Amino acid sequence: MVGSPGFPRDEDEVRERAGLAYDRSYDQLGTMRQSIAVLASGDRTERLRSIKVPTLVIHGADDRMCDVSGGRATASAIVGAELEVIEGMGHNLPRVLWPRIASLITNLVQRVEDDTFNS
Repeated sequence: MVGSPGFPRDEDEVRERAGLAYDRSYDQLGTMRQSIAVLASGDRTERLRSIKVPTLVIHGADDRMCDVSGGRATASAIVGAELEVIEGMGHNLPRVLWPRIASLITNLVQRVEDDTFNS
């Protein structure tokens, strides 16, 4: 329901991951507590503004669970944050995107290290 419509879905992998997640810790009350916590947490914008570390926000353009506007708001609330919106990505991490996401993270770390050691 909340996957990535722009990328192929491997039904066997989805089934396996769902089974592992269920076996690991299915807790119906825990799911309800998490949902209530999300609703009760309110606006985090002021707390996000206090973040003072290099930040990369990666968000799916086709996320039906958390609209991309939330990713944009998060990135704009964190001074200097980078935003990468991935077309076709929903609320999961399709295996085909793993190299791209890893590269985005690696590039951020490399830039921070370069800035730190060349300053």
